[in-house]
Amino acid sequence: MNGIDFGRVAVLVVFVFNGLLMLSLIVGKGVHRRRIKSHERRRVAYLTLLSRQLAAPDRSVEMGSSIAGDPAFLDALIDIRTSVVGSESDELSWIVGRHGVMETYARRLERRFPVTPRLNAAVALAEVADESWAPLLMDHLGDREPEIRIQAARGLARVKWTPAIDAIVERFGVETPWVRTRFEDTLLTFGSKATWPLVAYVRVNHKFDSLGPAAAIRTIGRIGDRDAVQSLIAILQSSQDPEIQIAAIEALGILGVPLAMPSLERTFLSDDWRLRAKTATALAMIAEREAIPILTTGLEDPNWWVRRNSAAGLARHREGIRNLHKAIQSTDPFARDAAAEALADVGEVIAARERIDAGSATVDDVELIRFIESELAVKA
Repeated sequence: MNGIDFGRVAVLVVFVFNGLLMLSLIVGKGVHRRRIKSHERRRVAYLTLLSRQLAAPDRSVEMGSSIAGDPAFLDALIDIRTSVVGSESDELSWIVGRHGVMETYARRLERRFPVTPRLNAAVALAEVADESWAPLLMDHLGDREPEIRIQAARGLARVKWTPAIDAIVERFGVETPWVRTRFEDTLLTFGSKATWPLVAYVRVNHKFDSLGPAAAIRTIGRIGDRDAVQSLIAILQSSQDPEIQIAAIEALGILGVPLAMPSLERTFLSDDWRLRAKTATALAMIAEREAIPILTTGLEDPNWWVRRNSAAGLARHREGIRNLHKAIQSTDPFARDAAAEALADVGEVIAARERIDAGSATVDDVELIRFIESELAVKA
């Protein structure tokens, strides 16, 4: 075979291969579409049957013997679960138990392989299981698969299984960042019931670990339980770990209790710019007016983030905005830059231009626009 013949054969082989590949893609898409349509038809049919059963609980509606492991039936259960309460919810639980739905998914979850059915089973249990399955979900908080651990925690939170709170919190120090973040979201479902387990975890561990306690502190802030403020202040004062301190400052700012002001005023004097920057934001969130003198000094801080956060905090209050206008006329170029950015963010630059055009401008308006134009000229 000469070179020309070999080239022709090679081209033919490539053409045939590409044709087969294209055909397989077309067939695959067709099969996938049929599966989706079949799934949707079954889901609608199951919804109809479930609705009939709930409407007439004294009559037993035949649903078939193979529904327990059908994903379409699970989707129908999830859809209808969100719209039933009281006796209808009890009836739905009876249907689930009668057809062995949870037992089917529990068996799949207990297997070691394959992974995908185990993940689907974990999702099913998280969505539909009741308190009687809480021990199984507890067992899988330490599962080797991260997503199964997440689903186990989610299921426990959905049924408000409070014994799970301590178990979830205890895993903060050993989990990956992604799983730990999802665990934080899960604890929000428990609300204030999770506050003191989180506080206890931080008290015990904050001197030996950063990541877990910092995550716990952030969760306390997101829960919004103001009863934890005193504990957070104590942690802020006793900890030497910047990550712990930053988390405590953020949480205190979110909780917004004036009791934290004296401690935050001290952290605003820290040598660590990260603490000063976080404190500037927290002070503004807790007491906009009372924090103005402190935040005004922050405009002259040597660190850009501290100046920026201080200026943003001042922009939250009318009196603070007046101080930002004064900073525009300062001899400190850093203070001027921070003030101009904050004023622009709250629309003061646009408002100043409009007042100038309307002939009602103040001296502050003129100075602000003059500074902005001079900065633009320098950059040009």
